[in-house]
This record gives sequence, structure tokens and C-alpha cells, in this order.
Amino acid sequence: MDTLNAMKLYCHIVDAGQLSIAADQLNLSKGAVSKQLAKLETHLGGRLLNRTTRRLTPTEAGIAFYDRAKLILESVDEAECVVTGLTAEPRGTLKINAPMSFGFYYLGELLAKYQSKYPKMKIDLTLHDRQVDLIEEGYDLALRIATLKDSSLIARKLAPCHLVMCASPDYLQKNGAPQKPSDLKKHQCILYAYNDSVRSWSFENKQGKKQQVLVDGSLYANNGNLICDALINGMGIARLPTFIIGDAIRAGKAKIILDDWREKPQDISLLYPSSRHLSAKVRTFVDMAVEHFKPADGEANAWDKELPL
Repeated sequence: MDTLNAMKLYCHIVDAGQLSIAADQLNLSKGAVSKQLAKLETHLGGRLLNRTTRRLTPTEAGIAFYDRAKLILESVDEAECVVTGLTAEPRGTLKINAPMSFGFYYLGELLAKYQSKYPKMKIDLTLHDRQVDLIEEGYDLALRIATLKDSSLIARKLAPCHLVMCASPDYLQKNGAPQKPSDLKKHQCILYAYNDSVRSWSFENKQGKKQQVLVDGSLYANNGNLICDALINGMGIARLPTFIIGDAIRAGKAKIILDDWREKPQDISLLYPSSRHLSAKVRTFVDMAVEHFKPADGEANAWDKELPL
């Protein structure tokens, strides 16, 4: 049997949800579609779809086959683009993972611009702060904010990420401002509870002297936006990226403290698996993202403007 066409037919059926709808879209009879589906199930030796009078639902095997078939069909599509010289017109689905807060604030405009330029593309974006395995979980790209370790992944830097220690004016008025990192032991610290070293804060001053301080507080949270709101409302001191806390600093709702002990900037980067032939969809998105986040000469990125960095 023609396995590639059978994959296309099956994916079309799943997307449509009903044989009759898929048949109409493919300009085939319902009987012909049903017959081809049965041949595919016989060829694979297992049922792909549970049939009811109203809808078709993929079985566990059917879901797995659908996911792999989609990837294969997109790869074939990309290969055809390379051969026919149409790599400037990517097509298919681009699966991206990004941190929650940065994605919420700063990816919408970029995605709209990309989809407008490449209307044949679909974007599947997942926002969470867990570090994903691109290859294992099937992502084309991941946006990471970190000092990256050597790996088999390719990284393209988009922008720096400045981390600053902050507190609200009310908190500082009531409790005083710490003058050195060890003073934090006497303060309420708001802790980002997504990694193992949540209570261990590292510092390095401009002369290269390093300090490690064990801090504590009454609030642990795994979301930077909530930590920012808690800080503004006087719950304590937090270390946050400027793309989250920047607006509050500019508005006078938060103040930078321990400025002489600021952590070195991390990189905001796009990561993707290494490959001799980079797919058109990944290449075009990465190139557009680099250009999108590139500040004008002498200017800072949008989230860092007017901040004393």
C-alpha cells in the first residue's frame, strides 16, 4: 500500500473527526475513505480509531501513529521545499516552548509578525518554566533564560536578562534596606520555588568577591508575576528579571537594592537541535526573533529602558 498517502488520509480523518466530513474535504466517497482506513489498520495490525455514530476518537495506538505521521509528513513537506527551492516559504507546525512570564509579555507580537509573513505556518506554543527535553518531547525550539551549558543543542542569543534584587518602598521604610548580602538573613525573602537551590542565593560584587547566602521567607511561589505582585505589596525582598519587575521600578513601586552585588546577566536564547539541514520553519523563526529583539544602536531592550543597569 502507499503508506505516505495512507498517513495523509488518516491525519485528515482525525482532524475532521468524522468520515463523512473527511470524505467531503477530500472529494471522495465515504465508502472509499472507510475502505482505505480499514486497509491501513490491517497493514498496521491494530485499530487506530474508535467509531461511534457521531464521532471518531483515536485509540492510544491511533494517537501515537497520528503524532508520528504528522512529523513525517511535515519532514516530507520540508524536503520538497528544499528540492523545489521554496525554503523561503516554510509550512507545517512549529512547536515552541518558552518561560511563562517572558512568553506572556513578549512573544505575542513576534508570533503575529511571523504568522503574517508565513501564513502557511501553524504555531504550537507551550508556556511553562519547566526545562523541557526538545528531542524527547518533540519541540522544534525552546526559549531559555540561563547561563547555558555545552550540549548538542544550538543556541542563538536574543537578548541579555538582568536580575535585580528589589523591595517595595513601604517594606524598606519599615524594615530598612540590607547593605550587604548577609543582611538578607534578617529579612523576609520571597522565594522562587521552581528549582532545588531556592533558598541559596549567590552574589558577586564588582571586584569579583563572591558570597553565598541562605535566605528564608513566608512565601514560596513558582511564578515570577505573583512574586512581583507580592513584592509590590510589601511581603519582602525578591530577585527578579527586569522583564517582570521593570515596570514596577519605573513606576516607583519597587526599588533596586544591593546594587553593588548584582548577579551577572543571563542570556535569553533560542535553542534547537543541531542538524546539517536546518528546516525552513526553524531557520526563518530564529532569524526573525533575533531581528525582532535586536535593540536600536545605543538603546536597551524594551524591558530595560530607563533602568539604572
